[in-house]
Amino acid sequence: MTKACKLTLSRWHKVAERLSRDYTETVYKAKQVLTQTRVSAYVGEGQELALRDAVSDWSGRLERAFRLQDGITEIRRTLGDENAKTGVTALLAEFDKLNRRQKVLTEIVEGQAAEMIGIGELKNIPQDYVAGADGYDQRRPQLRVRMLDRDEVHKLQAQLEAVRARAYALADEIAERNKATVALELTEEVALAAGL
Repeated sequence: MTKACKLTLSRWHKVAERLSRDYTETVYKAKQVLTQTRVSAYVGEGQELALRDAVSDWSGRLERAFRLQDGITEIRRTLGDENAKTGVTALLAEFDKLNRRQKVLTEIVEGQAAEMIGIGELKNIPQDYVAGADGYDQRRPQLRVRMLDRDEVHKLQAQLEAVRARAYALADEIAERNKATVALELTEEVALAAGL
């Protein structure tokens, strides 16, 4: 028996996550029971019965997990189709790019430290200052070189702020497009597991 469910795309994503979590936990536990069960000795027919019951129970749970996986696949296929129709797929690719770029720019901008020495300042270091070389004074720290001048750092900071602003706007646009609804027929078992 099936159940018709009509939800927003964002809610379907949450349903798929919930079902995936259930699937992952069940499969993990089933594998543990069905492949890692150990006993230290034979203690009688009750033990055999309990072990056979565990096999039956966890084999059934594994089959249920596979049915949940079928439902997850249907939800993801439908989401993929709808995301392509609404343009979310392309926006997500752009959003991923912006997030990766933002991470790199943040690390470079925040990596600039006050104790760094500019390339042009290296010539002012005393000639007898030697750090970290064999046979010389190992206690002197190596000097961090500021590879970017102030204008280059400001340029990267401006680029970072522009990327961040675009990512925020894109996230809002994706959220807005994910308000579209789509209807799916799920088995009652899958709908129940998803809380629908």
